[in-house]
Amino acid sequence: MWKHYLAGLVVSLAAGWLFLRVVDLGQMAQAFRAMEPIYLLPCALLYLASYVFRALRWHYLMRPVARVPFRPLFSALMIGFLGNNVLPAHLGEFVRAYVLGRDQGVSKSATFATIVLERVYDGLTVLFLLLIVLLCMDLPERGVEGSHLTAAGLRAAGWLGLALFAGLMAGLQLLRWQRQRVLGWLSWLLRPLPRGLGDKLVEMAGAFAEGLKVTRPADLGWVVVHSLLTWAFLGLWAWSLFPAFGLRLGPLAGMLLEVVVALALLIPSAPAFLGTFHLAAAFTLGYMGAAAGVAGSYAMMLWLVHFVSTSLLGLWFLWRQGLGLGALSRGSHLESKQE
Repeated sequence: MWKHYLAGLVVSLAAGWLFLRVVDLGQMAQAFRAMEPIYLLPCALLYLASYVFRALRWHYLMRPVARVPFRPLFSALMIGFLGNNVLPAHLGEFVRAYVLGRDQGVSKSATFATIVLERVYDGLTVLFLLLIVLLCMDLPERGVEGSHLTAAGLRAAGWLGLALFAGLMAGLQLLRWQRQRVLGWLSWLLRPLPRGLGDKLVEMAGAFAEGLKVTRPADLGWVVVHSLLTWAFLGLWAWSLFPAFGLRLGPLAGMLLEVVVALALLIPSAPAFLGTFHLAAAFTLGYMGAAAGVAGSYAMMLWLVHFVSTSLLGLWFLWRQGLGLGALSRGSHLESKQE
């Protein structure tokens, strides 16, 4: 795991260095002193509401695997995001599958497949919302001082991301619809490996394919609806903190900020998305005309709302399940011992 930490640490240090070059610490301190804390409560509530919709979406993705009630899904979800706060490289997603599998007795490999599919839907939804923002929001064609974002760069990122996620979706759907054929290709490719290892990998891929099924069109429809609701609330979450710093920006600006942050978080980083989160949020606000100190303080406070709320809820559910922090480490090794 130390390789994951090292790679993410290098990225976070570079992002943190750029962040400190963009913002002024004295101006940040001044912006923090002028902040109106009354806006923190609705900000936190909107953020937690997005996790409710995540858990509801996961219910429909899990239906081909098992009918799992909302509570264990929400519990595993929050423990998984706690894992993302303390583990590198999004290993909290493995923790999620481990916790739900342990709690509900479902296949961890199939459960992890639903998480992969969830992330694909997240990517497609984010790119769809980026398209809406680009069509409906009057964006500056050139970035302002302190920001490296441009409208042309956003468009290029949108098209590149759409191609990437569309290709991934096509690959996953091929595995879903042509399972036996794909598993046959995989078995042939793994022939050079020892027989036991190759058979185990094919078996794991078969279990993974089980989690890619969505049994009814209605289930897929609900997945799409809850994906849109999840990211709509995340956009409102970002927008709800603007007034705390005196920023007069509309909801579309909050959506743009959340989209850019979401795309930035695809880059491997240190635990809790240190550096990458802050840099993306500050650059986006700078692009929309905010002063560097305000942009930096806003980015730091938005990150704190994310980190504190997910960590506290994750620790609460970890305690309720009788698990210690060691469960995060065990769950993060799921990729090497999937069922």
